[in-house]
Amino acid sequence: MPDGADDRDALIKDLIDESFGLRTKAEQLSQYVESKVAELVKTQMELEALEDGSKLHELNAELASLRHGLEEATKLRNDLQSRLDQLSKEHEELSGTLTAMTDQRDRLRGRLATIETSRDYRLAQRISRLLARLGKSS
Repeated sequence: MPDGADDRDALIKDLIDESFGLRTKAEQLSQYVESKVAELVKTQMELEALEDGSKLHELNAELASLRHGLEEATKLRNDLQSRLDQLSKEHEELSGTLTAMTDQRDRLRGRLATIETSRDYRLAQRISRLLARLGKSS
């Protein structure tokens, strides 16, 4: 039995050595996988930073475009406000002129109505018609 015991001891020793070798390889593989995962995470973070940078660049370009549009809109609004102020002033002046002319017209209509209802005017109208008839008959 000594040979069987020696074989068994050798087999156990080989199995222990093999197990130690597999454990060492497993640890090396685990370290390798961890390093690759760390590289992947680092690369992914760098990629996201680059994407964010390009997005930031795009956002800055869009922001600049919007600022330019806002400046143009503000300039246009200021121009329109200036024109509106000018037109409002002209409207006030024209309204004043219209009121003055309307008052003058009403006064003249009143004077004309007074003249047309006067006795002298009616007499002058009759004389005019009479003279016109006399001029036709002669």
